[in-house]
Amino acid sequence: MEISEPQNQPTLMDLYVFGEDFLEKYLIKDTKEIEPFLHQERKFWLNISGLEDLSLLEEIRVLFDIHILAMEDIKNNHQRPKLEEFEHLILVVSKMIYTKDHITELEVEQVSLVFGKNFVISFQETPFDIFDQIRARLENPKGKMRKMGTDYFTYTLLDAIVDQYYTILEMVGEKIEELEDQIISQNKNIKLSDIYLQRKSLLEVKRNVWPTREMISAWRKSESPLLKRKTVPFINDLYEHSVEIIENLEIQRESITTLVEIFISNISLKQNEVMKTLTIIATIFIPLTFIAGVYGMNFDYMPELSWKYGYISIWILFLGTTLSMVVYFKRKHWF
Repeated sequence: MEISEPQNQPTLMDLYVFGEDFLEKYLIKDTKEIEPFLHQERKFWLNISGLEDLSLLEEIRVLFDIHILAMEDIKNNHQRPKLEEFEHLILVVSKMIYTKDHITELEVEQVSLVFGKNFVISFQETPFDIFDQIRARLENPKGKMRKMGTDYFTYTLLDAIVDQYYTILEMVGEKIEELEDQIISQNKNIKLSDIYLQRKSLLEVKRNVWPTREMISAWRKSESPLLKRKTVPFINDLYEHSVEIIENLEIQRESITTLVEIFISNISLKQNEVMKTLTIIATIFIPLTFIAGVYGMNFDYMPELSWKYGYISIWILFLGTTLSMVVYFKRKHWF
Protein backbone atom coordinates (compact mmCIF):
# COMPACT_ATOMS: atom_id res chain seq x y z
CA MET A 1 0.00 0.00 0.00
CA GLU A 2 1.20 3.45 -0.87
CA ILE A 3 0.96 6.25 1.68
CA SER A 4 -0.23 9.78 1.02
CA GLU A 5 -1.28 12.85 2.95
CA PRO A 6 -4.77 14.33 2.53
CA GLN A 7 -5.24 17.38 0.34
CA ASN A 8 -6.41 20.67 1.82
CA GLN A 9 -10.20 21.05 1.95
CA PRO A 10 -12.59 23.92 2.70
CA THR A 11 -13.76 24.16 6.32
CA LEU A 12 -17.11 22.56 7.17
CA MET A 13 -18.84 22.41 10.56
CA ASP A 14 -21.65 20.21 11.77
CA LEU A 15 -23.07 20.14 15.28
CA TYR A 16 -24.84 17.32 17.15
CA VAL A 17 -26.67 18.21 20.36
CA PHE A 18 -27.72 15.13 22.28
CA GLY A 19 -29.10 13.75 25.50
CA GLU A 20 -30.93 10.66 26.69
CA ASP A 21 -34.20 11.69 25.07
CA PHE A 22 -33.19 14.01 22.22
CA LEU A 23 -30.79 14.44 19.28
CA GLU A 24 -30.50 17.57 17.19
CA LYS A 25 -28.31 18.13 14.11
CA TYR A 26 -27.14 21.48 12.76
CA LEU A 27 -25.01 22.57 9.83
CA ILE A 28 -22.99 25.48 11.21
CA LYS A 29 -21.97 28.33 8.91
CA ASP A 30 -20.90 30.89 11.51
CA THR A 31 -19.39 30.54 14.97
CA LYS A 32 -22.11 32.82 16.36
CA GLU A 33 -24.55 29.95 15.86
CA ILE A 34 -22.57 27.92 18.41
CA GLU A 35 -22.64 30.48 21.24
CA PRO A 36 -26.17 29.63 22.53
CA PHE A 37 -25.16 26.01 23.14
CA LEU A 38 -22.24 27.04 25.34
CA HIS A 39 -24.64 28.43 27.94
CA GLN A 40 -26.71 25.27 28.12
CA GLU A 41 -26.13 22.09 30.07
CA ARG A 42 -26.82 19.94 27.04
CA LYS A 43 -23.91 18.01 25.56
CA PHE A 44 -22.87 18.60 21.98
CA TRP A 45 -20.32 17.40 19.44
CA LEU A 46 -18.86 19.93 17.01
CA ASN A 47 -17.11 18.29 14.04
CA ILE A 48 -14.83 20.64 12.06
CA SER A 49 -13.49 19.40 8.70
CA GLY A 50 -10.73 21.39 7.02
CA LEU A 51 -8.13 23.50 8.80
CA GLU A 52 -7.35 26.09 6.15
CA ASP A 53 -9.59 28.87 7.47
CA LEU A 54 -7.27 30.26 10.16
CA SER A 55 -9.62 33.10 11.11
CA LEU A 56 -12.40 30.59 11.79
CA LEU A 57 -10.07 28.45 13.90
CA GLU A 58 -9.11 31.54 15.89
CA GLU A 59 -12.79 32.27 16.52
CA ILE A 60 -13.26 28.68 17.73
CA ARG A 61 -10.23 29.03 19.98
CA VAL A 62 -11.57 32.20 21.60
CA LEU A 63 -15.12 30.85 21.83
CA PHE A 64 -14.08 27.70 23.72
CA ASP A 65 -11.11 29.30 25.49
CA ILE A 66 -8.66 26.84 23.97
CA HIS A 67 -5.06 27.49 24.91
CA ILE A 68 -3.05 29.07 22.10
CA LEU A 69 -0.45 26.27 22.23
CA ALA A 70 -3.19 23.67 21.97
CA MET A 71 -4.55 25.39 18.87
CA GLU A 72 -1.05 25.41 17.36
CA ASP A 73 -0.90 21.65 17.86
CA ILE A 74 -4.28 21.31 16.17
CA LYS A 75 -3.25 23.35 13.12
CA ASN A 76 0.12 21.62 12.80
CA ASN A 77 -0.82 18.28 11.20
CA HIS A 78 2.59 16.68 11.79
CA GLN A 79 2.11 16.15 15.52
CA ARG A 80 2.68 12.82 17.22
CA PRO A 81 -0.35 11.32 19.00
CA LYS A 82 -0.44 12.80 22.48
CA LEU A 83 -2.65 14.02 25.32
CA GLU A 84 -2.46 17.41 27.00
CA GLU A 85 -4.52 18.52 29.99
CA PHE A 86 -5.64 22.09 30.58
CA GLU A 87 -7.71 23.68 33.31
CA HIS A 88 -11.13 23.16 31.77
CA LEU A 89 -10.47 20.89 28.78
CA ILE A 90 -8.31 18.04 27.47
CA LEU A 91 -6.63 17.85 24.05
CA VAL A 92 -6.16 14.45 22.38
CA VAL A 93 -4.12 14.34 19.17
CA SER A 94 -4.41 11.14 17.13
CA LYS A 95 -3.71 9.81 13.65
CA MET A 96 -6.49 8.34 11.51
CA ILE A 97 -5.34 5.82 8.87
CA TYR A 98 -7.78 4.62 6.24
CA THR A 99 -8.25 3.74 2.59
CA LYS A 100 -10.89 5.07 0.21
CA ASP A 101 -13.00 2.53 -1.67
CA HIS A 102 -10.58 -0.34 -0.91
CA ILE A 103 -7.79 1.16 -2.99
CA THR A 104 -4.17 0.37 -2.16
CA GLU A 105 -3.22 3.89 -1.09
CA LEU A 106 -3.17 4.64 2.64
CA GLU A 107 -4.45 8.01 3.81
CA VAL A 108 -2.91 9.34 7.04
CA GLU A 109 -4.81 12.21 8.64
CA GLN A 110 -4.42 13.97 11.96
CA VAL A 111 -7.56 14.14 14.09
CA SER A 112 -7.50 16.39 17.16
CA LEU A 113 -10.13 15.97 19.85
CA VAL A 114 -10.89 18.62 22.45
CA PHE A 115 -13.44 17.93 25.18
CA GLY A 116 -14.71 19.84 28.16
CA LYS A 117 -17.59 19.50 30.59
CA ASN A 118 -20.39 19.50 28.03
CA PHE A 119 -18.69 19.66 24.62
CA VAL A 120 -16.52 17.61 22.29
CA ILE A 121 -14.77 19.17 19.29
CA SER A 122 -13.11 17.10 16.58
CA PHE A 123 -10.75 18.78 14.12
CA GLN A 124 -10.14 16.90 10.85
CA GLU A 125 -8.08 17.76 7.80
CA THR A 126 -10.70 16.53 5.32
CA PRO A 127 -14.47 15.85 5.33
CA PHE A 128 -13.82 12.14 4.82
CA ASP A 129 -13.76 10.24 8.11
CA ILE A 130 -14.54 6.90 9.75
CA PHE A 131 -17.09 8.29 12.21
CA ASP A 132 -20.24 7.14 10.40
CA GLN A 133 -20.65 4.40 12.99
CA ILE A 134 -20.49 7.06 15.72
CA ARG A 135 -23.23 9.06 14.03
CA ALA A 136 -25.31 5.89 13.71
CA ARG A 137 -24.87 5.10 17.40
CA LEU A 138 -26.01 8.60 18.29
CA GLU A 139 -29.33 7.77 16.66
CA ASN A 140 -29.92 5.08 19.28
CA PRO A 141 -31.62 6.71 22.30
CA LYS A 142 -30.81 3.72 24.51
CA GLY A 143 -27.08 3.74 23.80
CA LYS A 144 -24.34 4.75 26.25
CA MET A 145 -23.29 7.69 24.08
CA ARG A 146 -26.51 9.55 24.89
CA LYS A 147 -26.30 8.82 28.62
CA MET A 148 -22.62 9.16 29.49
CA GLY A 149 -20.37 12.20 29.52
CA THR A 150 -18.10 13.88 27.01
CA ASP A 151 -15.13 11.79 28.16
CA TYR A 152 -16.95 8.63 27.04
CA PHE A 153 -17.90 10.27 23.73
CA THR A 154 -14.24 11.17 23.15
CA TYR A 155 -13.35 7.57 23.94
CA THR A 156 -15.76 6.32 21.24
CA LEU A 157 -14.16 8.60 18.63
CA LEU A 158 -10.67 7.43 19.56
CA ASP A 159 -11.86 3.83 19.67
CA ALA A 160 -13.10 4.14 16.06
CA ILE A 161 -9.66 5.42 15.03
CA VAL A 162 -7.84 2.58 16.81
CA ASP A 163 -10.22 -0.04 15.41
CA GLN A 164 -9.34 1.20 11.94
CA TYR A 165 -5.75 0.08 12.61
CA TYR A 166 -7.10 -3.46 12.84
CA THR A 167 -8.72 -3.05 9.41
CA ILE A 168 -5.46 -1.81 7.88
CA LEU A 169 -3.49 -4.68 9.43
CA GLU A 170 -6.05 -7.16 8.10
CA MET A 171 -5.73 -5.71 4.60
CA VAL A 172 -1.93 -5.85 4.77
CA GLY A 173 -2.10 -9.42 6.11
CA GLU A 174 -4.29 -10.53 3.21
CA LYS A 175 -1.89 -8.91 0.75
CA ILE A 176 1.07 -10.66 2.39
CA GLU A 177 -0.67 -14.05 2.09
CA GLU A 178 -1.48 -13.31 -1.56
CA LEU A 179 2.16 -12.40 -2.27
CA GLU A 180 3.35 -15.53 -0.49
CA ASP A 181 1.11 -17.75 -2.62
CA GLN A 182 2.31 -16.04 -5.80
CA ILE A 183 5.97 -16.36 -4.82
CA ILE A 184 5.62 -20.06 -3.99
CA SER A 185 3.84 -20.61 -7.32
CA GLN A 186 6.78 -18.76 -8.94
CA ASN A 187 4.74 -15.97 -10.42
CA LYS A 188 7.15 -13.94 -12.57
CA ASN A 189 5.21 -10.70 -12.07
CA ILE A 190 6.08 -10.41 -8.37
CA LYS A 191 8.72 -7.80 -7.54
CA LEU A 192 10.64 -7.13 -4.34
CA SER A 193 9.13 -3.62 -4.32
CA ASP A 194 5.65 -5.21 -3.89
CA ILE A 195 6.81 -6.74 -0.60
CA TYR A 196 8.50 -3.58 0.64
CA LEU A 197 5.35 -1.60 -0.11
CA GLN A 198 3.53 -3.71 2.50
CA ARG A 199 6.43 -3.26 4.88
CA LYS A 200 6.12 0.50 4.44
CA SER A 201 2.43 0.31 5.34
CA LEU A 202 3.24 -1.61 8.52
CA LEU A 203 5.88 0.94 9.47
CA GLU A 204 3.33 3.74 9.03
CA VAL A 205 0.89 2.00 11.37
CA LYS A 206 3.69 1.29 13.86
CA ARG A 207 4.88 4.92 13.72
CA ASN A 208 1.44 6.02 14.90
CA VAL A 209 0.26 3.21 17.16
CA TRP A 210 3.26 3.36 19.54
CA PRO A 211 2.68 7.00 20.59
CA THR A 212 -1.07 6.28 20.58
CA ARG A 213 -0.51 3.61 23.22
CA GLU A 214 1.51 6.08 25.30
CA MET A 215 -1.21 8.68 24.91
CA ILE A 216 -3.94 6.25 26.03
CA SER A 217 -1.79 5.15 28.96
CA ALA A 218 -1.43 8.79 30.06
CA TRP A 219 -5.19 9.28 29.70
CA ARG A 220 -6.14 6.34 31.89
CA LYS A 221 -3.77 7.62 34.59
CA SER A 222 -5.17 11.14 34.37
CA GLU A 223 -6.53 12.76 37.53
CA SER A 224 -8.49 15.38 35.61
CA PRO A 225 -12.07 15.89 36.87
CA LEU A 226 -13.17 15.63 33.22
CA LEU A 227 -12.35 11.90 33.28
CA LYS A 228 -15.14 10.09 35.14
CA ARG A 229 -14.41 6.91 37.04
CA LYS A 230 -16.98 4.89 35.10
CA THR A 231 -15.17 5.74 31.84
CA VAL A 232 -11.78 4.39 33.03
CA PRO A 233 -12.60 0.70 32.24
CA PHE A 234 -13.30 1.69 28.63
CA ILE A 235 -9.99 3.56 28.44
CA ASN A 236 -8.24 0.48 29.85
CA ASP A 237 -9.89 -1.67 27.19
CA LEU A 238 -8.72 0.78 24.51
CA TYR A 239 -5.20 0.50 25.90
CA GLU A 240 -5.36 -3.29 25.61
CA HIS A 241 -6.43 -2.88 21.97
CA SER A 242 -3.38 -0.75 21.26
CA VAL A 243 -1.10 -3.35 22.87
CA GLU A 244 -2.74 -6.10 20.79
CA ILE A 245 -2.22 -4.07 17.61
CA ILE A 246 1.49 -3.70 18.42
CA GLU A 247 1.75 -7.47 18.93
CA ASN A 248 0.03 -8.06 15.59
CA LEU A 249 2.43 -5.62 13.99
CA GLU A 250 5.38 -7.67 15.18
CA ILE A 251 3.81 -10.83 13.74
CA GLN A 252 3.18 -9.10 10.41
CA ARG A 253 6.73 -7.76 10.41
CA GLU A 254 8.10 -11.28 10.86
CA SER A 255 5.87 -12.41 8.00
CA ILE A 256 7.35 -9.70 5.78
CA THR A 257 10.89 -10.80 6.73
CA THR A 258 10.02 -14.42 5.92
CA LEU A 259 8.46 -13.32 2.64
CA VAL A 260 11.64 -11.50 1.62
CA GLU A 261 13.71 -14.58 2.47
CA ILE A 262 11.42 -16.79 0.39
CA PHE A 263 11.58 -14.33 -2.50
CA ILE A 264 15.39 -14.19 -2.44
CA SER A 265 15.62 -17.98 -2.08
CA ASN A 266 13.30 -18.36 -5.05
CA ILE A 267 15.54 -16.09 -7.14
CA SER A 268 18.60 -18.09 -6.04
CA LEU A 269 16.91 -21.33 -7.05
CA LYS A 270 16.11 -19.91 -10.47
CA GLN A 271 19.70 -18.75 -10.88
CA ASN A 272 20.97 -22.18 -9.84
CA GLU A 273 18.71 -23.81 -12.44
CA VAL A 274 20.10 -21.53 -15.13
CA MET A 275 23.67 -22.21 -14.03
CA LYS A 276 23.04 -25.96 -14.00
CA THR A 277 21.64 -25.82 -17.53
CA LEU A 278 24.63 -23.81 -18.76
CA THR A 279 27.03 -26.18 -16.97
CA ILE A 280 25.45 -29.25 -18.62
CA ILE A 281 25.68 -27.62 -22.06
CA ALA A 282 29.32 -26.61 -21.46
CA THR A 283 30.19 -30.09 -20.18
CA ILE A 284 28.71 -31.70 -23.30
CA PHE A 285 30.68 -29.42 -25.60
CA ILE A 286 34.04 -29.83 -23.84
CA PRO A 287 34.89 -33.27 -25.36
CA LEU A 288 33.41 -32.19 -28.70
CA THR A 289 35.62 -29.11 -28.68
CA PHE A 290 38.63 -31.26 -27.79
CA ILE A 291 38.01 -33.65 -30.70
CA ALA A 292 37.41 -30.80 -33.11
CA GLY A 293 40.58 -29.10 -31.88
CA VAL A 294 42.69 -32.20 -32.40
CA TYR A 295 41.58 -32.72 -35.96
CA GLY A 296 41.76 -29.02 -36.69
CA MET A 297 45.57 -29.00 -36.25
CA ASN A 298 47.59 -28.59 -39.46
CA PHE A 299 49.91 -31.62 -39.23
CA ASP A 300 51.13 -33.27 -42.44
CA TYR A 301 50.73 -36.81 -41.24
CA MET A 302 47.27 -37.48 -39.76
CA PRO A 303 46.01 -40.85 -41.15
CA GLU A 304 42.33 -40.05 -40.47
CA LEU A 305 42.43 -36.98 -42.70
CA SER A 306 42.92 -39.06 -45.83
CA TRP A 307 40.57 -41.87 -44.72
CA LYS A 308 37.46 -42.29 -46.84
CA TYR A 309 35.11 -42.53 -43.85
CA GLY A 310 36.93 -40.03 -41.61
CA TYR A 311 34.29 -37.28 -41.78
CA ILE A 312 31.38 -39.64 -41.07
CA SER A 313 33.34 -41.28 -38.26
CA ILE A 314 33.92 -37.92 -36.57
CA TRP A 315 30.18 -37.17 -36.65
CA ILE A 316 29.42 -40.60 -35.26
CA LEU A 317 31.94 -39.90 -32.48
CA PHE A 318 30.35 -36.49 -31.83
CA LEU A 319 26.84 -37.89 -31.63
CA GLY A 320 27.88 -40.92 -29.60
CA THR A 321 29.74 -38.79 -27.07
CA THR A 322 26.80 -36.37 -26.78
CA LEU A 323 24.19 -39.11 -26.34
CA SER A 324 26.39 -40.94 -23.80
CA MET A 325 26.73 -37.80 -21.67
CA VAL A 326 23.02 -36.98 -21.94
CA VAL A 327 22.11 -40.51 -20.79
CA TYR A 328 24.62 -40.24 -17.91
CA PHE A 329 23.27 -36.87 -16.76
CA LYS A 330 19.72 -38.19 -17.01
CA ARG A 331 20.51 -41.14 -14.77
CA LYS A 332 22.09 -38.77 -12.27
CA HIS A 333 18.86 -36.69 -12.33
CA TRP A 334 20.72 -33.55 -13.31
CA PHE A 335 17.78 -32.54 -15.47
